[in-house]
Formats: sequence, structure tokens, C-alpha cells
Amino acid sequence: MAENPNPDVFQDAQEQVDAIAQLTQLVIQQTNTVNALLAALGNAQGGAPVTASASTFALTPGKVGVEAVIDYSTKHGSSVYKEYKAALPTVWDLKGKGLVVFIQEFLTRAQDAGWTQGSMQVTKFNNADGTPIDLITEYGKIDVDTLKAQCDVFLLPGGANFQTRATQNNKLMAECLLSSVTASAKQALIADRGQYTFDGTIYAPVLFKHMMKIATLDNKATSKWLRDQLKQMPAVMLEVKGNIDDFFNTFDKWHTQLIGRGEDLDDALDCLWDGLKAAPCEKFSKWIQDKYDLHIEDDPTWGPITVEELTKRVKAKYNLMVTNKEYGSASKEQAEIIALRAQIDALKGDLKLSVAPKGNSKGDKKDKKGGEKGGKEKKTKNTKAKGDKQRQKQEESWKKTPPKDGEPTTKTVGDHTFNWCVHHMAWVWHKSENCDLGKKRAAEQNHVSYAAAVNSSPIETGTSSNFRALMSTLAQAALDEE
Repeated sequence: MAENPNPDVFQDAQEQVDAIAQLTQLVIQQTNTVNALLAALGNAQGGAPVTASASTFALTPGKVGVEAVIDYSTKHGSSVYKEYKAALPTVWDLKGKGLVVFIQEFLTRAQDAGWTQGSMQVTKFNNADGTPIDLITEYGKIDVDTLKAQCDVFLLPGGANFQTRATQNNKLMAECLLSSVTASAKQALIADRGQYTFDGTIYAPVLFKHMMKIATLDNKATSKWLRDQLKQMPAVMLEVKGNIDDFFNTFDKWHTQLIGRGEDLDDALDCLWDGLKAAPCEKFSKWIQDKYDLHIEDDPTWGPITVEELTKRVKAKYNLMVTNKEYGSASKEQAEIIALRAQIDALKGDLKLSVAPKGNSKGDKKDKKGGEKGGKEKKTKNTKAKGDKQRQKQEESWKKTPPKDGEPTTKTVGDHTFNWCVHHMAWVWHKSENCDLGKKRAAEQNHVSYAAAVNSSPIETGTSSNFRALMSTLAQAALDEE
């Protein structure tokens, strides 16, 4: 027979149920009270009843409240500081080879951190002509003085935006830049700190421009060199042995530097097409030629094309062919043509460099020793006083002093006009673009580039009868020039 339940247990359970009911009722009353207060507050302000605020949507913490000062005393503010001042994924050595990757990674960081947004942004400025520019992608379109003057607004005491979010953005940007370079590059930047530090404050935008100047050797001669390189994309295709990713990386490296100077190449798209058509894969090369024909004919199925769009489409095709194992080597005929073309250009360069100007050999009566035929050349001693030579050296010392950043490269001294020559690194009468030394160096560089491309080619050109005949013809042409 079952035992009778303990009455004390029933009493305790009933008390717990009653307590829960009382708490539930209390919660309902408190909720009603809060809602009534919110409604009353809304009516008092002449608006709709106040409701709980929704969360602010943002892709990154840095994009939340881009106009407001970051409170570093909070856990959120501290985490934002650590995240955005940190080094970029790829450490840079301030060399042109890594420029494209650096700019892309830095642009992503600037966007995530909110440095590019709102009135407190620190990456967009107006150049001397009043034209808006994006410093990250158009660093060559603004001079340092104009850039610094606009940074003074948020970095100098008394500036309209001093000690605001813009000032904080500048600090984060400066620490990010200095943390994202190699030890040797940082040492070089520290040595140049006077170029971007004013009154003890690092001007991050000016620091960024200075880094670009180091990486790109900001001068007209470099711009010409970049244009010349972009016109040699077929040779680049040979050098990378048909690797389309490496081909585009090389093109982007040179093209980005040119655009960053505020310049461009009118036929950049044509240069890209020329290089792609030299790809050492018969099937891929045929696809490129077909698309090029559509481009020339303005075929609507292909549509207007830009450098960026062409890059995107070609990479997609290349990746598909690689995945399907369809991207292979060139046909024998195509490879031979490409190699022959490169060697012809290289030999032309050899002829230009090796053939000396013809003089009046009959009228030249000096023997190989440099004296008159049958005797020695009479030497004339320099009788100029040593003091005169020292004074002349001092007077002409200015010829070795280069113009500062932003200064003109032409000036008048006395009755003569002098130009700064980047090849002689001196003030001379001729211009850099007309310098014989510069032309010789360019020719030598082109020769080395083409020769390297030919040496990297897997084609055994020496076995071709056509090739041997062509080489014989060129050799005879060289003899005829002598």
C-alpha cells in the first residue's frame, strides 16, 4: 500500500509557483511603465513615440561613425587602434617590383579603416589647379607643398579639424605605413624624415607621397622609360614564358607607376593586345586574335573594351584553359617566328651600337699611337694657374646641384640656358630627352632585354635553315656598314 505524500512538499511547490507568478506580473508592469515613458517622451518632443534604436550597419568597425572621434579608453576604441595601425599583409622594400601589391593592400586598409570616407578622410585632396585627386592612385598629380597645406587643417593647432577624427586617421595611417616596410626601407625613411615630418608631427599623406617618389624615381626620364617598356610587351611575354599572370603583373607594375605620375599611354590597350598575341600557346593565341578582330571591328558581341576589362576576360580564359590542361606551348612555326623577331631586334641594336661613324680616313694622318704619322704627338702642358682652376671649380659647383622636388629643370645663368640632365646628373645645354648618353643606355638596355628574352626561349633556332639564312644576311649587312 502506497504511503501518503508529505504535505510539506506540496506547500513548498505551491509557494514557488506563487513566487513565479508574482515575478511575471512585476515584469509586465515594468514593461508597461517603460513603454508609457517612451511614448510620453516622444509626444513631448512633437514626434513619433520613441522606440529602441536599431544597430548601425557597417562592413568594418572603422566605417562606423566616420565623423566621430574614436574613444581609445573603451575596449572597442583600443581594438580599432590595434587593427588599423598594424602592418599590411605584405612587407614592402620600397622597390618598384612590389608597388602594385602595396598600393592595392594599402587601399583596402584605408577603405576598411574609414580613412577614405566623410569629411574626416585623409586620402583625397585638391591639386594646385583645384582638381580633386585620390592620393593613393594619383599621387603624382599633386605637389608636396599643396598637399602639406591641406594637411595643416587637421594637424596644426588652430586648424579647423585639429584633434578630430581626421587627426586620429593621420596617426593610424602613419603607423601603418612605417610598419609595412622592411628594416632597410624604414631606415631610409627615417633618414628622410625631414621630408614628411613638420613640427614633430608625421604628415601621413606626405609620407605616402615620399614613399612613392622613392619607389618610382619621379622624373620625366622615368616616365619615358615606362612608356618604352610598355611598348615591349611581346618581349615580356617571352621572358615570362607565356605565364599570363606574370605578364599582367609586369604590365600593371609599369602602367600603375605611369598613371600615378598623372600620365598615361594613349595606346596602352594596343600594347596589351600586342603582348597577348605573342603568347606561346597556339590555341590561346588564336583566341586572342579572334577577340582582337572583334575589337577592331567594334563588334557589339565583344563590346567596348578597356585595359581593366580585357585583363579580366583574358585571365578568366587563361585560368579555364589551365584547369582543362589546354594551355600549352607554341606550334613550331609560331615559336620560331617569335624567336626570330626577338633576335632580329637584338641584332639591330648590336649594329647601332657597334658601327662607328665613318670619318675622312684619307685625310687622317695620325697613326694608331695617336701622334702624327711617323712621329709622336706633341703634348702641351696646362699652364693655367692652380688658383684659377680652384676658383673655376668653385664657380661651377652649382652644375652638380640637382633641382629640388617641384623646381624647374631649366634655368638661365648668364647668357646661357641650362637644363638638368638625368643621365649626366648635371646642368648642361642639352635636354635629357636629347642626351646621347641616355640614348646609348636605352639602346643597351633594349639589347639586353631582347637578348635575355631569346636566351630564355626553349626554341632551338640554330637548327632552322631559314634562321641561318637570315643570320647570314644580317651578318653581311653588318660587314657592309663597316
